[in-house]
Amino acid sequence: MRQIALWRCVRCGECCRHLVGRSFGLALLPEEAERLRVLASRRCVALDLKPLTWNGFKVTLYQFAEQICPFLTRDNRCSIYRWRPLACRMYSLHPYGISDCTYLDRMQRRGFQIVFPPQLRSAANHYLRTVIPLIRRASLRYNLNRGWEPNTRFTFNSTYG
Repeated sequence: MRQIALWRCVRCGECCRHLVGRSFGLALLPEEAERLRVLASRRCVALDLKPLTWNGFKVTLYQFAEQICPFLTRDNRCSIYRWRPLACRMYSLHPYGISDCTYLDRMQRRGFQIVFPPQLRSAANHYLRTVIPLIRRASLRYNLNRGWEPNTRFTFNSTYG
């Protein structure tokens, strides 16, 4: 019988240090991108966001263009925790494996079955209902290495392109 462990953040900061995969960054809704821009300007933080998806009329998602979140503090705290994006709210249930969660890896290696809190599962469900369809329906995706390209390679369990 497997032991059960409740997932908890150990504040290692690893999830905030791996926001970009091989060719795409962490997806942000337009309202989240705008909120982050406002927070960055108020805090004098350099924020590099690029478009992620285009539906033929407008950008439907944005993405981080830098590996490390500019809102991560030296002591591995989120300086905008209260206003963090949906993808951060659902970590470590992100479908694209942004990075390895230190706690999750450690507990799974020990053979524990991980139970995720309801608010994390709720954020993951909201992400799957909101963001995934925008990625799937996009006509173009912005590859951080090559620019705009047709949205033909999307697979649900990819590791960011």
